[in-house]
Amino acid sequence: MKILITGGTGFIGRALINSLLAQSHQITVLSRSPEKVSCLFDDRVSALNSLQTLTTDDHFDVIINLAGAPIFDKRWTAAQKQLLRDSRIKLTQQLISFIAEMKHKPELLISGSTIGYYGDQGDRELTEKSDSLADFSQQLCTDWEQAALDAEQNGVRVCLMRTDLVLGANGGILREFKSVS
Repeated sequence: MKILITGGTGFIGRALINSLLAQSHQITVLSRSPEKVSCLFDDRVSALNSLQTLTTDDHFDVIINLAGAPIFDKRWTAAQKQLLRDSRIKLTQQLISFIAEMKHKPELLISGSTIGYYGDQGDRELTEKSDSLADFSQQLCTDWEQAALDAEQNGVRVCLMRTDLVLGANGGILREFKSVS
């Protein structure tokens, strides 16, 4: 399959790309740092720094949207909150605009989100049907997911993926905890 991935240099993206490469998929990564993509994956992955480098004739079977500025590395000032929103929502809107123009639409858009959708509800058991709370992280996730769901208007199936904090020996939130101690 031909797969376009945003956020491919993040912790989840790197692991996903390595798994997809092991299955012989053809990967293109949209990144603000194409040189980082090249360092991580050599010539096994194509790297783009802008959707404008693609044409309406380009074809991807699946688009996986994991992009977003790191959420735990800085205080949530007004400027940082705007950066978090823009890096998720604006990019997702750009992807949807690109999908609308494509001659051959992808079959699937997988869009990352987080359990931040639910907000802090203490020890209450939560399911996908649980109500969310009105706070910044919830609104960020709601708006991000809604932007992704707009792909359905182009006949593209959308899967929303809500992850929790990701732990790993070589990164994820553990790296952030180690840098604080």
